[in-house]
Amino acid sequence: MRIALPRVAGIVALAMLGTTASVGVARAESALCMDCLSVRVGPPSVVRGPFPDELDATFTALKLADGSFRGFSANGATYAIDGTSLWDMGGERRAVMQPGEPGKENECGRWLTSTTRTAGAVLGFVHQESICDYGPRGQTDKTMAIASSSDEGLTWTDLGTVISGPDAPRKGSISGEGDCAMVDGMDGYLYAYCLRNSDWQTIVARALAGDPTDWRKFHAGGWSEPGLDGEATDIGFFGPAAAFVQELGQVATVTTDPWFGGVRLSLSADKLSFVDLDEPLLTIDGSDWNRPAASDLVAYATMLNPDNGSNIVNQRFLLSYVYIPPGKGFESRYLVHQEVSLSIEDEPPSAQVGMALARWSDPARKIYVASTGPLTGDRQAYQQDTVVAHMLTRPPEGVASIKFAECASNGPGHLDQVLVEDGYCSEGYVRERTAGWLYAAEQPGTVPVYRCYAVTAQTHFASSAADCEGLGDMDFLLGYGLAP
Repeated sequence: MRIALPRVAGIVALAMLGTTASVGVARAESALCMDCLSVRVGPPSVVRGPFPDELDATFTALKLADGSFRGFSANGATYAIDGTSLWDMGGERRAVMQPGEPGKENECGRWLTSTTRTAGAVLGFVHQESICDYGPRGQTDKTMAIASSSDEGLTWTDLGTVISGPDAPRKGSISGEGDCAMVDGMDGYLYAYCLRNSDWQTIVARALAGDPTDWRKFHAGGWSEPGLDGEATDIGFFGPAAAFVQELGQVATVTTDPWFGGVRLSLSADKLSFVDLDEPLLTIDGSDWNRPAASDLVAYATMLNPDNGSNIVNQRFLLSYVYIPPGKGFESRYLVHQEVSLSIEDEPPSAQVGMALARWSDPARKIYVASTGPLTGDRQAYQQDTVVAHMLTRPPEGVASIKFAECASNGPGHLDQVLVEDGYCSEGYVRERTAGWLYAAEQPGTVPVYRCYAVTAQTHFASSAADCEGLGDMDFLLGYGLAP
């Protein structure tokens, strides 16, 4: 299963179209003041991985009767993982869905992408693939099916294929419609947000919640086309991950968008016309699926309710995604959760999004790391110490700011990671990723961010205190971040 960004000429323009206008769908302004939204993104936690043969779809989960959670990860087969919370998903897996028989629509695999509860059962939306000729000049065809489980996702009954594209499979390309997220619109309908592979745009279908096997696609202003082989009017480039934000009464999508510079949050009151938040939730350097690559990869982002695992969320939710570190390939896939909180201010804030700059420590060696990104590999065992500040995810308009990168030196048995102004990694250090932006001068609601150095451990870190909290000596002031 791949939802990599377009690889062919001309598709870039189509993908960018989704951030400004939709074909055949009027752009309606949301009643919500998007400019008044304030967003804080907490530190990333690696909850599963690394895996070479898993984490190839959006993560979904169920809260069980005893208060524990069952998560679902997929790559051809779908696996169940049990844990005490959504943060406890590192345990053993067991297969609960397998690929179908040769010649079937699911012969390449069955990826569970989203779940919703109904009376006495769980409904699952299942991505399917056939024609398993993967590779640069191969082909595959994508469809979606509905499945039902009466034992909390351990066994599933296939209720049939419900969404397919009108395009015929063709050599050298990906065809069909899939990678869908199913979300309860809280209006009597289930909605599916899907990727159309012919042009990489998002389409929408819906079904009555009481009859989830009969889907209708949105086309030419109405829900007129059948889910199977019907035509659909695209709504833009929003990706296939969706959730319903109860307190706002809106459908939300999250999309890894390199042209936007990060993970884009969009909201819709009518489930069709979306308005983008102007700043990314996370900043990224790229979205390169040709691995290994110099930049890291954030993929299959979705939104989860931390209290029950569903995609019916509140203004506090989990941003969940698959992460591959810079320089690594698909053998190094990690599942990452970050808590996000939304609030509505009386007037637009100068910076809407703040991304946590967390300080982590290795207690045994007294080594510190300050980062806005996930810690993987040897750093996975580090413990979170504090949130120093929240960095900006793009430069603010009309106010001087500084872009920072994270540079690392991995000597024998020693790690030193340092925040530097982007473009100025020292000799012997390798640029790993963009950390974010800091204000150049103090602003209301900000705290200073100092670069510090622990002489004994020979490690750099960050602090909001000029005395570096007694952990080391202050090198200099980097700038000012949003107060945690």
